Amino acid sequence: MKKTLTGEWLFRAADEKDYLPAVVPGCQFLDLMRNGVIPDPFVGVNEEKVQWVHEKDYVYRKTFVLGESNLAAKAIDLVCERLDTIAEITLNGVTVGKVENCHLMHVFDVKSPLRAGDNALEIRFFSPKKYVERKRKETPTPPNSNGLDGIVHIRKPQCHFGWDWGPVLTPVGIDGDIYLDFVWEKRVEKPVVKVRKEGEAYVVEAEASGADEIRLTHPDGTIDRQTGERAVFHVEKPALWWIRELSGKDEQPLYLLEAEGKDREDRIVHGVKVGLRTIALKREKDKYGYNFQFVLNDVPVFAKGANYIPPDCFMTRFDQRRLDDLMDAVTFGNMNMLRVWGGGYYASDELLDECDRRGILVWQDCMFACQAYPFFDEGFQANVLREIAYNVGRISTHPSLALWCGNNEIEAMHLAWAVMHKYVQWTEKFFYHILPEAIAAIDDQTPYIPGSPVGPAHNKDVDADHVGDTHLWGVWHGLQPMTYYRKRMTRFCSEFGFESLPAYKTVRRYATPDEYALSSPTQRTHQKCAGGNDKMLYYMLSRFRPVDTVEDIVYLSQATQQTCIQDAVEHWRRHFGRCNGAMYWQLNDCWPTASWSSYDYYGEYKALQYAARRFNAPLTASIEDEKDKVRLIVINDYPYAKTVDVAWCVFDLEGMFPTFLRKTCTVPPLGNLAVAEMATAEIDEKRQGVAVRLYENGAMLAQKTCLLRLEKKLKLPVGDIRIAVDGDNITLHTDVYQRLVMIEDEGEGHYSDNFFDLLPGETKTVRKIGTIEGDVRVKTVATLPKSKKRDTVKTRLKVFLSARNIANALYHGKVPKPYLEE
Repeated sequence: MKKTLTGEWLFRAADEKDYLPAVVPGCQFLDLMRNGVIPDPFVGVNEEKVQWVHEKDYVYRKTFVLGESNLAAKAIDLVCERLDTIAEITLNGVTVGKVENCHLMHVFDVKSPLRAGDNALEIRFFSPKKYVERKRKETPTPPNSNGLDGIVHIRKPQCHFGWDWGPVLTPVGIDGDIYLDFVWEKRVEKPVVKVRKEGEAYVVEAEASGADEIRLTHPDGTIDRQTGERAVFHVEKPALWWIRELSGKDEQPLYLLEAEGKDREDRIVHGVKVGLRTIALKREKDKYGYNFQFVLNDVPVFAKGANYIPPDCFMTRFDQRRLDDLMDAVTFGNMNMLRVWGGGYYASDELLDECDRRGILVWQDCMFACQAYPFFDEGFQANVLREIAYNVGRISTHPSLALWCGNNEIEAMHLAWAVMHKYVQWTEKFFYHILPEAIAAIDDQTPYIPGSPVGPAHNKDVDADHVGDTHLWGVWHGLQPMTYYRKRMTRFCSEFGFESLPAYKTVRRYATPDEYALSSPTQRTHQKCAGGNDKMLYYMLSRFRPVDTVEDIVYLSQATQQTCIQDAVEHWRRHFGRCNGAMYWQLNDCWPTASWSSYDYYGEYKALQYAARRFNAPLTASIEDEKDKVRLIVINDYPYAKTVDVAWCVFDLEGMFPTFLRKTCTVPPLGNLAVAEMATAEIDEKRQGVAVRLYENGAMLAQKTCLLRLEKKLKLPVGDIRIAVDGDNITLHTDVYQRLVMIEDEGEGHYSDNFFDLLPGETKTVRKIGTIEGDVRVKTVATLPKSKKRDTVKTRLKVFLSARNIANALYHGKVPKPYLEE
């Protein structure tokens, strides 16, 4: 039996006397906002105004009533699914527990201090800022380039202390379920499940202390039952779990394993959903170096996706509706993998359940990022290993789990603390020996790598293209040209990115019109990457003519981001087998900000989110433009051949509807096919472009266009786009070529397509997934008014010649020598 303690609580700053109402789950920031003590930190420059909140301890208090009959239970536990983070728990004045890790569930025996009648539960949360400052004085740490120093000492999301996309907001509080668990005669535990393949069959083993029966329900409704605390089920004809693109289904087959037991009169049932599949990470030597390729059910996969960060600074308000919207964006973007980044939270069961259901693989970092951690401290290491055991046990039952990764970028950044030998030595000990052994003791089926990016050994060749995965930041941080990725024949790119502003609707939610300028204090507050706004302008002006209004800058920043990331992904997909994954940084935001995301904090789709749907499609066309030729290529990620029709043309920007050449061809499984090639000398670069269309069974799957000159060097026709709205459908028609057509209205939701090109004479219908409000408007590159005050050359020189950017260009812009171990 459980007695929930969530809901209404009281709280106060520890140095104050008066309590205020609080809501659990929650945190001190949400409760202070709810009581009118602080403004919303996400608006204007309010983040700076609430920094005093970090300096205080907070006390949360709950009173509840128990009867004499409750106290007759054999055992009574206080279960706290998550407490953030350094806390002391007292019940009726008796200390029942202390907490120093928010990444695991805490259970405390509280039978002794409980009493019949009124009970008072208090939890004091200590200032995480003061905690890390004190610990850093005791044990010095390397400096942190992303925020506050010393944060490696606390087992709390590192991004709470600031990152180059997130604010310094360190919440404390009860941010998970909290309840009393009564045990009368026996405790019925959740089942521990292991799945292995034997021949063509699968074996599902389950053990659940206190269970009377364990049963397995098949996707077709068939139920297998076994009595007792242990069961072994043999599934001879398994319904395999696949990623969505390979199954062709929006929902994947899952088995339900349930353990049921009786505690006095209560029937207790614990359930776990199980998927039957095999997952491997191939890292064998091949003709290119050393492979890095995921294989699902013996089928090689090109991983297409993005990096996931905490979707809110205050996670308790990230509810199921917002999760559904986020995961809809993932499936909309034709993604088959998410990387749960190592500076936030481990993936929640709710997120993993959605990935299980939808067929999305999960790359799970352990929660260590960008810094050296004090694993030499026995108490710290023991705390971490409890965290690992809990999360591996929780996460490893999910079929979506594809990889355990030890950390994010610690080896890539180790030169920053190379002189601190103890940290370097223990980084190798922990991630190459201690951690993999701890994970394998619980989960020996899921691949493991020590960190990302990873090389052949500790601190060796972590930036090499021919072994392991890479994080490529030559574009953006290194100010390399947007086509730089074509120089990098990486085996797997797990991080690369390009910043843009959030949607104009989002800007209007955190800034007033007098704060729209990128130089305003508000816009600087909502840009956490040093020099980020200048870099956006630098890259925008490399392709497009200058504009003045923030609305137009939003549009061009997103158009530039889309163009850059699409070029990189299509380049790597054209070399499937040599490169086996492209996961851009980043999917989402934790607050409204300029960042590398494709899906902003308020759920608005940026241009990149629409482009991802096109460049991640499992069967698509791509145009590879080189100096002397243009090649048309069909990309097929399916494990079987595809027969398609390919049509292509050279079109005139202001001409009539072009004449297409057409060819039927068969694209090999898990491969690419070059369909046509044309010399650039035969194309008038000033007034012509190249287009390709891909058809299957008469339906057009893709249309891609290519301009051989930058937009700012072309005289793009303005033309006239005719708009017709019929219910949720928006039909566009143009007589001339239109570059990067953006549709917008004031309603909620997104479109079935956006930020696309239209060929001369083309008609296209787009559906609004949401509600249309007000006029439907379109914007294109050609319709933008030219800036009257911005000097392109001076703006770009100012950015390029800064000391920071010169250093970054030298570091991030290098192309490493091929790594081949003899």
